[in-house]
Amino acid sequence: MPAKTGKETRYVLLENPRVRTWYEGRALKSRISADVDLRKLRLLLTRLRLDTESVVSLATTDPDRLQDMLVRYAADLKRAGRVDDYVAKTLSGLKSYLRFRRVTFSGFPSLNPIRGSTLSGERVPTPEELGRVLERLSLRGRTIALVMAHAGVRPQVVGDYTGERGLTLGDLPELDLDRLSFQETPFVIRVPADLSKTRMSYRTFGTSQLGATLSAYLSERRGAGETLTPKSPVVVPTDVARLRGATRDSRRGVERARKFMVTGALVREIREALHASAPQGVTWRPYVLRSYCSTRLLIAEGQGRISRDLREAILGHNGGVASRYHVGKRWGEELLAEARREYSNAAEFLETNAQTRMNVAAEFRRTLLAVAGLTKEEAAQHMNDSNDEVLALVRNGLIERKLAIIDPAKGNGDSHMTQKPVSLDEAEKLLSEGWTFVANFGPDRVLLRAPMN
Repeated sequence: MPAKTGKETRYVLLENPRVRTWYEGRALKSRISADVDLRKLRLLLTRLRLDTESVVSLATTDPDRLQDMLVRYAADLKRAGRVDDYVAKTLSGLKSYLRFRRVTFSGFPSLNPIRGSTLSGERVPTPEELGRVLERLSLRGRTIALVMAHAGVRPQVVGDYTGERGLTLGDLPELDLDRLSFQETPFVIRVPADLSKTRMSYRTFGTSQLGATLSAYLSERRGAGETLTPKSPVVVPTDVARLRGATRDSRRGVERARKFMVTGALVREIREALHASAPQGVTWRPYVLRSYCSTRLLIAEGQGRISRDLREAILGHNGGVASRYHVGKRWGEELLAEARREYSNAAEFLETNAQTRMNVAAEFRRTLLAVAGLTKEEAAQHMNDSNDEVLALVRNGLIERKLAIIDPAKGNGDSHMTQKPVSLDEAEKLLSEGWTFVANFGPDRVLLRAPMN
């Protein structure tokens, strides 16, 4: 008789009615937590050479012996190089099961786990690094990765643990299913309450890069024979090649395409691409894509592009009492428009498209030079300067000398220059003469605009 696999031996434990009741009680809240605890319990009992009833009997009648067994077990794992955090997690299944059996047992070994110790080699990728990861992925893989990295959703939102639920095309209200394009960008993504970790529905957004990738992926699926409806999953387990191979009679591929991907399969390709792309000494797991979204939006927040409350709302976090009274409620049209505007301002921090980022940077430089008073022609001469050279241009007064041809007494005169940086003392006099405030210009100067004649 062939040996049973780990999965088979794990579910053998459920033949015990008490274990099944414990498992099903855990699964009522979270099927994945129930499976994880069952796997941990099976692994520990196998290593201790006990079963589900003998461990309860030992904890009740001879707790000292069980304590000795557990301490030796933990010591052996630590000698093998396992960290305390790992050892503690392997014991959690037994702790949960003994609590369910109403057994009071205090003999678990004392450990000193360091939170996050297994992730010490992980850091958030840069946009350029994420771009290299995307190049290794299929069109479906890129879609999944960008939904996580740009919209900030958890992988379980795209497809849950059992493959029974997930994000649908109906959750993208601005998607035109006929043209497979978005009516507005950034576009809204509605995350239903049953897919949200907080069990509350929320909204996030998708970038133009995500929109273009998703449109291409959906076009492939339609071209392979799939009928796309609002109930269709955003991503499906059947790849396009297999879908094209489905016969007209069976159309099994088409039927299977209507199902959701399970979370494990959903992140498998992404995990491989991350592993292959990670720099020396760095480890990346699929969840780092959500961390990427959070970190990039944090940087955008620091530069005034997006508010903290909206950043938290986009990530599906419980923002506390303050955010519950505004972004935590159902969004009206005015709030939606403002949220879209803020996300649009922050999108450049998320985009991995090199040309998009280059265009945004160039536009920002043109804006900076224009505010400083240069014409389009003059600004064009400095577009290839380094950042330090542009800053030096402003700080060293070159722009001020260009603007100094304006005579405040004559207003705008015949010059094309209309702005002038002045000291605070001088500003008070010029403001009384009709000049208008434009912006701060350093710690003790302001930029004023001359009156129009």
